Amino acid sequence: MKIRLIRCAHLLLCTVLIGTATGGGAIILHYLLDIMQELTFGHTEAEHPIVTDHSDTVRRVLVLIAVGAAVSIIWFLLQRHTKLVSIKAQIRGETPQERHPGFLRQTLHSLTQIVAVGAGAPVGKEVAPRELGALFAGRLADLMRIPQTVRPVLVASAAAAGLAAVYQVPVGGFVFLFEALGLALSLRNIFTGAILIFVATCTAHLVISDAPTYPVPQLQTTGESLLLAVVLGLAIPPLALWFRAASQRAESRKTTNRNVLWRLPLVLALVAVTSIFLPEILGNGRPLSQHIFDAASGLSSSSSRLDAAALGQALLYALALLAAKAILVVASLRNGAYGGTLTPGLALGSACGFVLTGTLILVFPTLLQLQPGAGAFHASELLGTAGLLGAVTFLSLSMNAPLSACALILGFAGQGWQAYAPFAVAVGVAWGVKRLWEAHRARVLAGA
Repeated sequence: MKIRLIRCAHLLLCTVLIGTATGGGAIILHYLLDIMQELTFGHTEAEHPIVTDHSDTVRRVLVLIAVGAAVSIIWFLLQRHTKLVSIKAQIRGETPQERHPGFLRQTLHSLTQIVAVGAGAPVGKEVAPRELGALFAGRLADLMRIPQTVRPVLVASAAAAGLAAVYQVPVGGFVFLFEALGLALSLRNIFTGAILIFVATCTAHLVISDAPTYPVPQLQTTGESLLLAVVLGLAIPPLALWFRAASQRAESRKTTNRNVLWRLPLVLALVAVTSIFLPEILGNGRPLSQHIFDAASGLSSSSSRLDAAALGQALLYALALLAAKAILVVASLRNGAYGGTLTPGLALGSACGFVLTGTLILVFPTLLQLQPGAGAFHASELLGTAGLLGAVTFLSLSMNAPLSACALILGFAGQGWQAYAPFAVAVGVAWGVKRLWEAHRARVLAGA
């Protein structure tokens, strides 16, 4: 009994140390992102949620082009003689390289991701804190001589804790740990994961605010929100499944040889030029998402009647952002960039929901008669709801993790219990469509 207590205390101490290191890593990445945003845009997301607003176009174009050249050189040198080790490989730990990846190489790799995203690369920033957490966990577990049977639990928990810490979404990180990272459910794993995520989130909260990433109105459970959830659950899966397949294919065929020295700078230069006309495509997806939510709320600010022309212009702009963001994320990943697809997927989903619902409003204006005399306000409510439902629907499919998507969006947008039912309906319908598509494809392949 005494030996068992000593082992539990030893594991607890290691868990707390890893959580503290992971939270500290999130703080370092947070500061680095702020520095890069100040350099590129003249301010940070904390000052302007749409970080591209009030920024100098020439400055951000030149910075992204210069950073594109610099990060391509760094990533080429980091992969010149050996591969970078992924989070899943670190969790498996099947080879000496997977168990003991180069500390400086992996750390520089994570920092480079944040530099690229801070300068405007269109990929997500969430992979870097997850990779740092996994790296710290592996080294501390070895230093404290944690048994090999427990080591993968700590590495996976630290990876989830990195996500939770940098976005201040502990519940989302906890669900992500068991669903997306596939950690087995057991009392030991639950307690270890919960403690590590809690410590990492609290440590990062010393610097990182726990305010919602996306300040949006509360979603309500109403007949309209549930009906809209069904509509978007049916309509969004094709694009979400394409994006998942395309981004996975891009990752598997990522340019890592000498060609990255010209391909990645060229793609990021294309991103920079495109941002002259569509600035919200820059960064990890937050500018695009916040633009969608702001565009929805802006429809009710000028008049009690809906301005169809203004809505049409907003829909065309959102459609252009949607297409450009999706293509440039995949192109960046294919041509050598590293980063996540979580927040880009969220942005694409919110844009999908906005475009689809706005089109329905224009084509079927009788929808506005559900609340007579409040045309613009009612349209604004519907479009704001559509942005959130589109985000959770798209993300559940692009991540292949419906529970994680719901938990993360609830945390990102600061939503309460009223959002649970519409989220569940949208995700449930979308996953029904996904299952039907997979069954149909299997029959076609079997017949071929």
